[in-house]
Amino acid sequence: MQVETRHNPGFAVARCLLAAGETLVGQSGAMYRSGPDLEIEAMAQGGMLASLKRAALGGSSLFLTRYTAQSAPSWVDLVHQLPGDVAGFEITADRPVQVTQGNWLGCSAEVTPQTKWAGMHNFLGGEGGFVLRMEGTGTVILGCYGALDTVDLGPGEQLTVAAGHIVSYDAGVTLEVRRMARGRTIRSLKTGQFLVCDLTGPGRVLLQTRSPGDMVSYIQENLPKPATTGTDGDHDG
Repeated sequence: MQVETRHNPGFAVARCLLAAGETLVGQSGAMYRSGPDLEIEAMAQGGMLASLKRAALGGSSLFLTRYTAQSAPSWVDLVHQLPGDVAGFEITADRPVQVTQGNWLGCSAEVTPQTKWAGMHNFLGGEGGFVLRMEGTGTVILGCYGALDTVDLGPGEQLTVAAGHIVSYDAGVTLEVRRMARGRTIRSLKTGQFLVCDLTGPGRVLLQTRSPGDMVSYIQENLPKPATTGTDGDHDG
């Protein structure tokens, strides 16, 4: 499967080009449009129990959608629910990748998304306690909020990222959460970013320049306040 992107960086679309007989597995609702001669079916990949676990804990949809090109090549366009970038990249059996909630769009049929507990540090860091671990050999398509940054960390190389900005990381990358000002709660609160994540290589890390959590907080803070009614008891008539 080949992946071509367009409309970057703000409203990107990933076009997944399928050879005859090739299958794309996608999140329910991620398709924007598609080409002809496709067989489309919904499935509970791995069984209903695994699907429920993936939906409730991994941020995936309950049912996944399989798009299979029939007698001729075809294509499927995938988009993220938030404005930002999309990207397709290859993984191998010896290099699985872990994807944070809400960023996986689709993958080759040879890649299996499995829900995995990422540790309490991941939960406290704002990335969700569970991740989708992508295993197998093939193509993975991810979306993000804002622009996508790719960082390749060498052995022992470290990167500090504000909570809510991690899209994915290789399984060989370690992640630790700490207060932004080490050992100082009040000073960390004053920075406006209480928790940060330290990622240590080797491995690849994908980041998003905007945080969905920050967007939600901004909207909540700026919603119109409900009007109050007078209680002075004055009535006409």
